[in-house]
Amino acid sequence: MKNKQTFTQLISLSVLVGVFSLTGCNSSSNDTAIPVLKRLTNLGEVYTDSEGMTLYTFNKDSANTSNCNDACATKWPPLMATNEAVASGRFSIITRADNTKQWALDQRPLYRWINDNAAGDTTGEEVKSVWYVAQTSPISKRNVSVTTEGVSNKTTVLTDTAGKTLYVFTNDKNTANGSSCNNGCAVEWPPLLAKNNDKGNGDFSIINRDDKRKQWAYHGMPLYRFIDDSMPGDTLGENDEKNWYVAEAIPASKYNTSAQGVVLTDTNWSSLYVLDNETSTNLLCKGACLTAWPPLVASNKDMSRGNYTQFTNSKGEKQWAYNDKPLYRWKGDAAPGDLNGHGLAHPSGATWIAAKP
Repeated sequence: MKNKQTFTQLISLSVLVGVFSLTGCNSSSNDTAIPVLKRLTNLGEVYTDSEGMTLYTFNKDSANTSNCNDACATKWPPLMATNEAVASGRFSIITRADNTKQWALDQRPLYRWINDNAAGDTTGEEVKSVWYVAQTSPISKRNVSVTTEGVSNKTTVLTDTAGKTLYVFTNDKNTANGSSCNNGCAVEWPPLLAKNNDKGNGDFSIINRDDKRKQWAYHGMPLYRFIDDSMPGDTLGENDEKNWYVAEAIPASKYNTSAQGVVLTDTNWSSLYVLDNETSTNLLCKGACLTAWPPLVASNKDMSRGNYTQFTNSKGEKQWAYNDKPLYRWKGDAAPGDLNGHGLAHPSGATWIAAKP
């Protein structure tokens, strides 16, 4: 633990020095410096203020404009900028309604959260489904309604910093560490490009495209926008050509199968299953069952979102559930789209079925 804290402190110190040097300030005054650090948290690497308190963005803000004033600004204190502050890189300065200055990330105003008590706390994440941590990767989140094959669910999706929904492409499963969407495809589905000096962190990595450009990926899945989405929250690309699905902020995706249509999968597109009579409070799959049917395990940093929740299984692991139905893979599936476990019987009399969105 001590080594981890030291590592985090070193990251913070190096970033602070870096942002000071970007602004060209000297050692006698920090009035022009960007008062922002990076910190590893349970949600991955995020931006913090100079004291290590997590910074957030507000989905009800518009570009370069804060809509959090009065009582809102008491709960969500803006990250204020001095009159001498100088914008640099992704960080800019906006003027608030009271004519004070505030720092913004990718044109999105930055705030703290009054209920975060210690450096690295992230208790403001997804408050009222409009507040999200300011991530160091150019990716944010938004709670939206997603309709898949006529079924609508509220879920948290990944977005770019302008709030446009991000998608994954199931055909990328055939392209190791790369993208299979190029040329005309990349016009309709613009890739979320990374700069040459960007570095992956946590669940987010960077792949090399065929055209030598770099692209952001989530759990190894390249991320794209959809050309027909015009407004933040649009998800018109969902299930397009049975190959494109919104990138959700949980380690799961979807895949179109010949036998069952669209089913839930893990991020490697391995089919997920549920037991028709099991719930997270009435567990049927225990012991050897968990070897044949590996659970979809959640990490300590994962958060319940929308229809996806977490519970503790019989092995003491955190496991994902969908609509309170525990999620599993089947050891007999080898390729994306395999559903060899569908219809198998459990000793309790329950039946294994493909998990559908």
